[in-house]
Amino acid sequence: MGFIEQLAQEFDQDTVLFIGSGASLPAGLPSWGKLIDWLRDYANKFNSNLEVADTYIKSEDHVEAASALTMELEKQDKMLSDFFIEYPECKIFESAQPCEIHNLLLNLPTNSIITPNYDLLIEKEFLKKNGSDIRVVLQNEPNTLNEINRGRLKDFLYKYHGCITKPKNIVLNDEDYNKIIHKPSPDTECLKNLIQSKTFVFIGAGLKDPDFNHIRNYLIQINQPQNIEFWAFMRNCHAEVDFYQHKYGTNLINYEGENTDHSDLLNKLSELLKKINELDKKKLSDVDIATRQDIEPTKQEGDLRQTLVSANEKILPVDEQILGFVAFFDGIERAECENYMVGFKKTTIEVTKNRITYLINHNLIKTTEHYLLPMRESFSVEAAELIEEDIMVFLAGRENG
Repeated sequence: MGFIEQLAQEFDQDTVLFIGSGASLPAGLPSWGKLIDWLRDYANKFNSNLEVADTYIKSEDHVEAASALTMELEKQDKMLSDFFIEYPECKIFESAQPCEIHNLLLNLPTNSIITPNYDLLIEKEFLKKNGSDIRVVLQNEPNTLNEINRGRLKDFLYKYHGCITKPKNIVLNDEDYNKIIHKPSPDTECLKNLIQSKTFVFIGAGLKDPDFNHIRNYLIQINQPQNIEFWAFMRNCHAEVDFYQHKYGTNLINYEGENTDHSDLLNKLSELLKKINELDKKKLSDVDIATRQDIEPTKQEGDLRQTLVSANEKILPVDEQILGFVAFFDGIERAECENYMVGFKKTTIEVTKNRITYLINHNLIKTTEHYLLPMRESFSVEAAELIEEDIMVFLAGRENG
């Protein structure tokens, strides 16, 4: 059994997602190294001595480089928070918009999220998906951390390195980092408690990431490798997979890519979602996935047709079928949708692909590279109900041969 299948079996509402900076790169956010370059440029404007910082930058020791640059800024009566407020490029932390990866992450069956990222991408995607705000927890909030420790708060976004909305509390240099991670504090104890009691899944970190290595080393101190439930999606780590599993009890899920290409990570997350859905009996062969009773309470009659007319000035039955098929299963592989339209509804493959692209471009369905996902709107609900009988016949035909 592969790691993705194993993770799908373990994944539940108590699973904790640790979302690193790599998940923000597709939205235009800087890597850790790029952020240090920005900080260096800001310090240079005040004629700071950059010699020490440049030594650490060359060795890719980003924490120490940040410390050296912060020290130079303090000589000019400047603080790290001034950098995040005054440096123009830092506006991206507030203005960036979520991407496909954030949609996939928030479709996983957990809302227990930890991140060192300062941006607002997860908050924006959660609001778009759920119509409400996720509970954001910052460092040094002992009462809220106690709620997490006792399991009373399970839907949370714990930003223990701070948030751009409160730049004075952002953690970047060595002194602040060690205060949060290594010294006794409510934050340290909360992290330790979660690490010991939950399944952790790292996404968007690297093997040299200090947060990743800190948690990995802490787990080894208190557990035997075979007792650790620690998973990490890592780029180009194929050679280290066996080593990490046996030495650290850490299951690395490799994905391929270079530079800013994280498309294979989207494929792996889509595969994980599919496996989880299959284990929850949300696969094609289950004819009870959606029933009239399930969708009736939120149905708004006529919203589907109004939406299609607004997008296209006319109603195309093929659009209704595609929207309904995707919504019925709450997400489906693109190939399965094409199979339904071509093999069952007798629509040509060219028309099917064109209409899928049209619906995506008009924000009526969402997509990853291989997966189609519905918009959680009343028109999707109506579309699913409209073609329910067609889908039942389609499924029955599949079961019969």
